[in-house]
Order: sequence, then structure tokens, then C-alpha cells
Amino acid sequence: MPKQRQFVFVMVAAFFWACAPRAQHGKMSALSLATSEQWKACPHGVPEDVCVKCHPERARAYRDRGDWCEEHGVPESQCLTCNPDLDFSPPKAPPQGSDVIEIVHAGEDLPALEPFLARGRVTVFDFYAAWCTPCRKLDTFLYSRLAGDQHISIRKVNIVDWDSEAAQKWLKGVPELPYVIVYGKRGQRVAELHGVDFAALDRALTEAAR
Repeated sequence: MPKQRQFVFVMVAAFFWACAPRAQHGKMSALSLATSEQWKACPHGVPEDVCVKCHPERARAYRDRGDWCEEHGVPESQCLTCNPDLDFSPPKAPPQGSDVIEIVHAGEDLPALEPFLARGRVTVFDFYAAWCTPCRKLDTFLYSRLAGDQHISIRKVNIVDWDSEAAQKWLKGVPELPYVIVYGKRGQRVAELHGVDFAALDRALTEAAR
């Protein structure tokens, strides 16, 4: 094939590839979380009691939630092909006696943060979702700080998914979870951070404590 014709062929193929419909990917939901930290994986790599391949009758509940990967025929929250870093373990409990309160449980509207500030303490507003693997890493980091610091309070906001009222209000322009807003002891906003940049978060907590 002459080079000119080969170039035209490649360009046409690229055009049709770009215009081709993409596979549908669903929302994540918490339906795939295991009920125990000691969960065991089925042959498909997810907790056996929630796996739709082991229990096809469970598929409808996922579809009703919009949690479905059409490309691979499983819930998005169980699709290890599209999301290889999925963590099915339930969220960790905070240290006993720590000031951790979930102020949004199911993505409902959150008009303002200030009414939930802890007076005289550093307050961290943690926007998370149960299916978010990096959010678990943030929990581990923050809870380790709580164990040795009695001046930090955490207010957790469960967005559930990106279409919830809480997400639409607070996460516009935020590219990824977790997302945290840190307030200082005097009630001043110190930092807004997304992702798992623990060094930046550590600096923000130190500044907020001054």
C-alpha cells in the first residue's frame, strides 16, 4: 500500500474509532462492600456473598442503583477489569473516644460546614465514598493522628456518588476523592486538598493547630 493511501487509511480508522460509542460504565455503590474485615474472595475476586456471578439474583439491585458496567456485565463496584484497585473491606472504625462524626450519611444536601466546627480544635471535613479505595488510606492516616492528638475533630461527608446533592454542591471542579477541607482552631479555613497527598495534609494540620 503506498504511503499516502496508508496514511489516509489510518486517519479514517482513527476517526471511526473516536466516533464509535463507548461502553457504558455505571456509578459505584456500597453494595459490594463485605460485611466483615475477614471476608474471603470467591473465584471472581470479590466477596462471595455479594458477587453477582455467584448470585445472579443480586444483579437487579445493582442495576437499580445505576451500579453496572455494561462492557463486562458486572457491577461497576465489582469490575476489577475497569477498577483493578477496588477494596471490598468495610470502612475502619475510628479510635475509641475520638471526635469523629458523620454529618452526611447518604449524599444529602449540606448547606454549610461552619455549624459543624469543633470549637478550639482543628476540624477536618472528609468528603468520601464507601467504595473509594484512596479514602480508606486517608482514614488510616487520619486515625493514626487521632490516636496521639486530642485536638483534631473529623466530620465525615458520605457523598455516595458524584451525582448526589452533597457532591453537586461541594465537589464541583474536584477531580478525585478523597477531598478534605481543614479548618484551624480559630475557625479559619486553612486548606482544601484532594487525593492522598499526606505530606500536604500533614502540613495543613500543623498550620491549623497554631
